[in-house]
Amino acid sequence: MKRFLCAAALSVLSAGLAPWGLAQAQSLNETLAAAYESNPTLGAQRASLRQSEEGYFQARAGLLPSLSATGSVGETVDTWGGAPENDSSSYGLTLNQSIYRGGRTRGSIDASLARIEAARQQLRSTEQSVLLDAVSAHMNVVRDQQVVAIRSNNVEVLAEQLRAARDRFEVGEITRTDVAQAEARLSGARAQLSAAQAALAASRAGYARVTGVDPVEPDNAGPSEQVPAEFADAAEVAINRNPDLLAAQYAEQAAEYGVRVARGAQLPEIGLRASVSEGRESDFSGQGRGTASITANVTMPIFTGGLNRSNVREARAAADQARLSGLTVRRQVIEGATNAWNNYLAALAVIESSREAVRANEIAFEGVEQEALVGLRTTLDVLNAEQELLNSRLELVRAERDLTVASYALLQAMGQLDAQSLGLPVEAEDVRSRFEEARGANFDLTPWN
Repeated sequence: MKRFLCAAALSVLSAGLAPWGLAQAQSLNETLAAAYESNPTLGAQRASLRQSEEGYFQARAGLLPSLSATGSVGETVDTWGGAPENDSSSYGLTLNQSIYRGGRTRGSIDASLARIEAARQQLRSTEQSVLLDAVSAHMNVVRDQQVVAIRSNNVEVLAEQLRAARDRFEVGEITRTDVAQAEARLSGARAQLSAAQAALAASRAGYARVTGVDPVEPDNAGPSEQVPAEFADAAEVAINRNPDLLAAQYAEQAAEYGVRVARGAQLPEIGLRASVSEGRESDFSGQGRGTASITANVTMPIFTGGLNRSNVREARAAADQARLSGLTVRRQVIEGATNAWNNYLAALAVIESSREAVRANEIAFEGVEQEALVGLRTTLDVLNAEQELLNSRLELVRAERDLTVASYALLQAMGQLDAQSLGLPVEAEDVRSRFEEARGANFDLTPWN
């Protein structure tokens, strides 16, 4: 009976573990694709990018002419007799064209383009965060499913051991204390199973929050194959590709252009104004009158109460702030890449030690079981050995999850956790081409555009 229970414990405790690479219903790439296509946080950031792109068209409007039309119709009535005395009508067109604004228009355009680039990098950063959340959600479900399976099978093994202990107690082989120990261990296992089931339900809810769909047997994906072999390679890629650092660099450029805009307010402004109009009155003459004019306007600020100089100082301070913030982000990126690399190495070490612990505890459990058969070990010794084996298997399950997440966290720190780099089965949005098409087509020449 005890040999049977030993074999059953080993086989049952192993049942919750699935090797990496088994083909199951839902791959990690499918999870990431679902998050990419449906996550509302990522969708909101895409909308924020489109909002930033409109800043360019608004700034570019300063280079283009503005054309407006006016018209009016009036009638004069005799207040005594009620008969109309005369009516009048007029209409006109006015064209305004800016010629020179001290570089403010060009500075605003350049600043808007830099802000668009920063917004694109912020979108990449959000995409990376969402995809890492999806990796964590996927692996959390995998881990907790295996934990539930292991603990459920452990309950079955302990129930068998309790029945065997009661049988041995009936024939006088063990004491009532041994039976009580088996009962206590079974009760604890059932409580742990309930906690594991609750954790699995929470992980499934988290998966649905990130991806918008319920998990369907997600597979136990291994670590990413894109992890570099050396830290120097990871750090170099992070400096060149991390979206947070790139966004900070573009924000610094936008702030520098803001200084140009502020300085431009101290320079003269030149503009042209052309207008044509015609009016007609139905009086005794019945004649109309038309006018046409073109005017060049030059405006030079002489004294603004210190406003313009204050605006320049404010813009300069904003540029300094952006530059220093960029240095902070650079240090954070280097720190993040270093920590991600070390976490990945630690996860590799933990999983190796966990596998060794499982192998050692399997041997120890078998030995304790054999010794118990000849009276050298007690029931408590067997239960403790089984618990050690259970704990090592649970630790291995957690280590597998942590290694996979750590590898993708390293990709995020490097700036390579995006749909294109991962080769996800999605149609990635080409935000640059979309903007360039709109940039060449939309000139806002009509009021209904």
